[in-house]
Amino acid sequence: MTVEFHVGAGEPPIVPHSIYSDLINLPDPVKLGLTVRIFNYDGVGLYMRVDGYAAGWSFTTNDLGLLASGSNIYRNLDQFGSRAKPAAELTETITVRLRAYTDAGYSNLKWTYERVIDIVFIKSDDGSWTTDYYNNFDDGTVQGWAALSEALDGPATLSVVTDYVLSTPYSLKVNEPAPTGGEHRTRLYKTINTPNRNKVYAIIDTRIYYLLNYAYPKYIQIQNGSTVLLFVGRPYDTSAAAYIPTLRWLRIVVPLPKNTAVDLRIVLDFYMSGNYSSRQWMDDFKVISKD
Repeated sequence: MTVEFHVGAGEPPIVPHSIYSDLINLPDPVKLGLTVRIFNYDGVGLYMRVDGYAAGWSFTTNDLGLLASGSNIYRNLDQFGSRAKPAAELTETITVRLRAYTDAGYSNLKWTYERVIDIVFIKSDDGSWTTDYYNNFDDGTVQGWAALSEALDGPATLSVVTDYVLSTPYSLKVNEPAPTGGEHRTRLYKTINTPNRNKVYAIIDTRIYYLLNYAYPKYIQIQNGSTVLLFVGRPYDTSAAAYIPTLRWLRIVVPLPKNTAVDLRIVLDFYMSGNYSSRQWMDDFKVISKD
């Protein structure tokens, strides 16, 4: 998810923020990552520091450097927070804090802003949830998923593979050749007919490719049609930097509207320095629900 701060200006309406996770097969301690977007409306450049606090949690302190007046930045804070893994479903709050300083030593504080976020841990195997979709690809098929190229790419292809899996023997792999350098964006998608229950979640376990000097992932975005449900990373640029966690399994949980056909899209954006390919894996996809 993306948490937004406006420094030195009237704050925008505060929108409630929630982050969701399924406890099944999570490590102990659990790790939390998020994206922050910071606007500097002050008349001078400021040095930005982001940290957090909550009972039972530990947070990293992130010094993001100088942000010029009138500019804005995105930063993904990978493994920003951690806590002991809960034994059962739990909802709690954390506070993400931005402090803006006038000096590079982070000693002259000018502004402080805070955002309160609900952290919702669910437990999909506790007997209270119905599993409406479960795609583990272990029948050797893509189970109704499709892929296409959205930007400057060769055709995206889907296959079931054994190289990176969560449940043996297979996972789903998206491969998209890049005939030229530049922006390359893929869409993995499927229509999900959601049940008529009050709580509906999609649980997406994915692994994203990264290749130093060649392939740099910029963002992953979960959509219902054109509506953005979740954004992690930052908008496309041509820098030699990856802005989302890579080379390990990530869990993304998003709420879905009930009793409707959801055009679920998992959009992944890369910068390629030449003729290479983007790759993404998914396994054990679920839609769960309950009243």
